[in-house]
Amino acid sequence: MSCFNIVAETHENTVVTEYIPEPRTAKAYQSETELEKEFIQRLEKLVYEYLHIKSETDLIDNVRHQIENLNNYVFSNDEWKLFFNKEIANINDCIVEKTRTIQEDNVKNLKRDGSNRRRSFNCIQS
Repeated sequence: MSCFNIVAETHENTVVTEYIPEPRTAKAYQSETELEKEFIQRLEKLVYEYLHIKSETDLIDNVRHQIENLNNYVFSNDEWKLFFNKEIANINDCIVEKTRTIQEDNVKNLKRDGSNRRRSFNCIQS
């Protein structure tokens, strides 16, 4: 028997997923490490990419890479530093505000190097 679960719902669309339970019985308790490995394997089967992020620098580099890919644009190092420090990780913002800026207020403007022109950037794919 399958069942459908709502993953996300907005006024414009609804995302659902079909859940088909795997027949299996537990023979013993699963350690947290085993649970994590199994969860990662399941996400990879759904075509998620596992990233080996071991430091804050790795995380920031990945954010830069993802925003560049999403917007088909390559930041100069100075542009990225300004954009990251002002729009994404502003020192005056708390963690809630930083999360909101990525999830809800995700279009940001940047004054480009050597120009008075501004460009808008999406921080998440909509």
